[in-house]
Amino acid sequence: MSSKDDEGGPWGHGGGDDEDNIWTKRPNRKRGGEDGPDLENLFKQSQDKFKKFFPKDGKGGGRTLWYVAGGIFFLWLLTGIYTVQQDEQAAVLRFGKWVRTTDPGLNYHLPTPIETALIRNVTAINIFTNTNETNTSGGNLSGEGALMLTGDENIANVQFAVNWRISNLGNYLFNVKSPDTTIRAAADSIVRAVIAQTPIAQILSEGRSKINVHLREMLQKLVDEYKLGIEISQVELLKVTPPTSKVIDAYLDVQSAKADMERKRNEAEYYRNSIVPVARGQAKKIIQDAEAYKGKVMADIDGETSRFKLVFDQYKAAPEVTKNRIYLDTMQAILEQTQKLIVDGSKSQGVLPYLPLPELKNKPAKPEEVAQ
Repeated sequence: MSSKDDEGGPWGHGGGDDEDNIWTKRPNRKRGGEDGPDLENLFKQSQDKFKKFFPKDGKGGGRTLWYVAGGIFFLWLLTGIYTVQQDEQAAVLRFGKWVRTTDPGLNYHLPTPIETALIRNVTAINIFTNTNETNTSGGNLSGEGALMLTGDENIANVQFAVNWRISNLGNYLFNVKSPDTTIRAAADSIVRAVIAQTPIAQILSEGRSKINVHLREMLQKLVDEYKLGIEISQVELLKVTPPTSKVIDAYLDVQSAKADMERKRNEAEYYRNSIVPVARGQAKKIIQDAEAYKGKVMADIDGETSRFKLVFDQYKAAPEVTKNRIYLDTMQAILEQTQKLIVDGSKSQGVLPYLPLPELKNKPAKPEEVAQ
């Protein structure tokens, strides 16, 4: 027992050389020794270097720290610089509350997170239809429309498109939770309301342009009431068709018949417009001719009356002379209208002598006289 205690054993305190005892031997702390780097010296050197920034006299390293802090603060201030493009506007939020809207150019707001800027394009035209689910600037207008009830209780498959842009960025972002969904719902309700009051024939034919204008005005009025901050540039009915292929042929026949009816009506209107004015002109001409004849007859009557009065006055003054004059005038008027043949009765032997007065009167002129 005493010998083992003297030797020291693994748990004892032997009297041997401490440097050879693995339980009491201390590691070599020399830098670069065979047992690896001295961690304690490395930690001490790092601590000394860090203390240089905080000297006991308050000089030197403290100034460097202030420079670093100032640089960080300056970089933080630079986070408030932002650029708005020509076709954009920015809504500035202060702790999440909208405070102002800025125009295109280089702008500044308080550094993040005090103020932030939401930039949106306010000149681009957004297009959506009642068939696609997302707004597209290119206008993806493919697909089928929605079934709607018309004013004459028919069902039509209606596809429409709405063109709009942002007019007030603040109202667009903060007055309504989901402006895109709201404008879709408003457009669908307006179109259904107008279609429900319009006959399908008017929708399919000449009345579509007027309906488009009416739809835009009603939708703009509704979004203004909601204060959506958008401007409706156009609402257009793209396609209106019967709902199924079974009845589309019948609808097309009806439309063809209506087109023929309109053509016949236009032809009748043209014929009426060409005949009625002519008839009215002829009627006026007949009336004017009658008025002229009436005036002529009345003038002749007045003239004969005046002439009779003059003859009567002369007859009262000289009856025989006036009687002979009337006789001669009457015979002259009678003989002027008849062919006359004068025969000399005292010389009736041989060839009958006569004087052809009518032939002499109607004798044609000589060529020399005609030439003159």
